[in-house]
Amino acid sequence: MGKDSQLQAVLGKDVLTKVRAAKVLLVGAGGIGCELLKDLVLMGYGEIHVVDLDTIDLSNLNRQFLFRHKDIKKPKASTAVAAVETFNFHNSKLVSYMANIMDTKQFPLSWFDQFNFIFNALDNIAARSYVNKMCLFLKKPSIESGTTGFNGQVTPIFPYQTECYECTVKETPKTYPVCTIRSTPSQPVHCVTWAKNYLFGQLFGEDEETSPTDFGTDNQDEIKNMVSEQNELKELKNLATKDDFFESVIDKIFIKDINKLLALEELWKTRKRPIPLAWDSSVKDKIEAITDSDVARGQDVWPIEKYIFLLMRSIKELQQRLADGETDLEFDKDDEVTLDFVVAATNIRSHMFHIPLKSKFDIKQIAGNIIPAIATTNSIISGFSALASLQMFTPNPREGAKMVYTFQDATRFVSTSSVVESNRKCKSCSIPRGVLKINLSHPEIVLGDVVDALVKGFKYGHDEIALILGKDRLIYDVDFDDNKDKKLADIGFQAGEVLLVNDENDEKATVELYIEAMDSGKIEVPNMELPDAPEKEATEEQEDEKEDDDVLQAISDDAPIIIDEEEEAEEASKKHKLDEIDEHETTTSKKQKTSEGQDHVLIE
Repeated sequence: MGKDSQLQAVLGKDVLTKVRAAKVLLVGAGGIGCELLKDLVLMGYGEIHVVDLDTIDLSNLNRQFLFRHKDIKKPKASTAVAAVETFNFHNSKLVSYMANIMDTKQFPLSWFDQFNFIFNALDNIAARSYVNKMCLFLKKPSIESGTTGFNGQVTPIFPYQTECYECTVKETPKTYPVCTIRSTPSQPVHCVTWAKNYLFGQLFGEDEETSPTDFGTDNQDEIKNMVSEQNELKELKNLATKDDFFESVIDKIFIKDINKLLALEELWKTRKRPIPLAWDSSVKDKIEAITDSDVARGQDVWPIEKYIFLLMRSIKELQQRLADGETDLEFDKDDEVTLDFVVAATNIRSHMFHIPLKSKFDIKQIAGNIIPAIATTNSIISGFSALASLQMFTPNPREGAKMVYTFQDATRFVSTSSVVESNRKCKSCSIPRGVLKINLSHPEIVLGDVVDALVKGFKYGHDEIALILGKDRLIYDVDFDDNKDKKLADIGFQAGEVLLVNDENDEKATVELYIEAMDSGKIEVPNMELPDAPEKEATEEQEDEKEDDDVLQAISDDAPIIIDEEEEAEEASKKHKLDEIDEHETTTSKKQKTSEGQDHVLIE
């Protein structure tokens, strides 16, 4: 029995032949990526390229089963490839890259074009959006997958035919390594998680100890510091009924602990160093002047002194609960006292780590939506993603493609639906795209040559276009032609950059062009016909004018117009006042329409 015989029995000879010849890209070798790579290798895919920028952390080992403790700090992509080689029975060609998929030098658009389709198993929105855009430029299918706790989804994407990744709003992932939360926060949500899930529980909740193996780091100094921090918090908790408990919290949590972190030089080689909380007589004087009414409005972001006051007030109220016999207090976002503690601790920590402060309202939203990653969900979604890929080898992949969802429900865990059409208002797939090839090393090409080539190639019939390079840098329009005689290198043109071309006359649709370098010639504009510019949604004022015009057109030439004399006088007065400011052409033209060739019947 041949090694492919079982696969052939399941897939059929024709499909298996196509799978064996397929060349695919897997972006991401984390929770979903590890499972998906295993599935693709066992399915016999001919060639699989794996890209991941990260290295393996200790916290990855509980859900990324291709990695072992000995692999910590090794690249995820190459380690995952090495792991699946042990059961690569079909001799799939495996290529790994430890790199950023958004690196245009290592991964130009032409590199993406070599693959039949792309699997997206990423955990951040920016990279997913970027891969989505590359697929739109190349009109290349992709399979997007993701999980949030027990919920997950698999979405086949056919550019400009079905919903792309950005057609719907996606939530930011909310799982973070312990070492990030405890030692090196960089986002407000890190500080919220620290205040809610760690500090509050350690001081007022049930005793819960984190094992050093779950810290997510192999830096021994950092591990020792976190273990010491845990032990000191236990001692601090024993002081919760003392009058000076608040002062002890300030001294230990926001001064001494930060100084200990600063002593770990390895952590701050590429990060901005935190600053311990200033706690002197001048700060204390400011806090004494603050009243409850000063911290009553939850939509505002306050000075740091007000958050220290809020922390002091909430700690005193929580101490009273303990004195009244309550034990093992729990955080509840709808409990004002526990919420105040988390809000205050979050913003004080954010302040020390140079992170933007958040309002009480914002923190309440964040604190209520922190969801853990579930290994089983990753495995299930990876399996469905692998199965969805088989549809790509059918005569009409779009026709039978299905989206798959998992969710917590008493009667059903998995649901499917047909893929839906693209969102016409999507910022990514609602505009046409193409590849603009330029000989960037040519010594004579200037921006004016690019403008002329675009006007001719896209048949604008005028030169009133605007060019935006990158995200938002205007480099040319009819009123700003300073760069027209400049060389492209001086303006910032480079391979992998994106150029947005906008028709200032609103006749043709805006087009986005990927700049690709070529070795000969000058400029090659993509051979594509731009659609007409979409109609702009009318404003209320425009709708009112349209209604007025419709009424005027509905009146026949020989029909009398009946006018209320008082209303006419009032309108004339209004018109006179407007005329004093500015002559309105539309109003004038309408007035002429009603006065020429019409009989007026005045009603007294």
